[in-house]
Amino acid sequence: MVGMKIVIISVLLSLSSYAFAETHDDMTNTIKTTAGKEFVITLDANVTTGYEWQLTKPIDDSLIKLVHSEYVPDKTGLVGSGGKSIWTFKAVRSGKTQISFKYIRPWEKDIPPVKEAVYIVDIQNK
Repeated sequence: MVGMKIVIISVLLSLSSYAFAETHDDMTNTIKTTAGKEFVITLDANVTTGYEWQLTKPIDDSLIKLVHSEYVPDKTGLVGSGGKSIWTFKAVRSGKTQISFKYIRPWEKDIPPVKEAVYIVDIQNK
């Protein structure tokens, strides 16, 4: 019984440190593309936790358009396993813009995102 308590405590400590590490996992990337082409941004996600990726602010639709977004679970077959949030955009014309995402639980108000991701999109002429 004592051995099981130690295992449970170890698991709980591991999970709490994982959640803490997640709060500092911010990223910024640059995407270079051509006007008229589609590009994809793929973000690690796990909807079983209640979290989802959302745009932090509206995109500049004079430069890019959101074509489609979807969540695709990993094919592990395990309950609670993660997946990918896949966002497809189309570059409209040349210019530079930013796409900002936040990883949140939509029903939690006034709570900072667990993760953020920022993409600088540099669009060249055809």
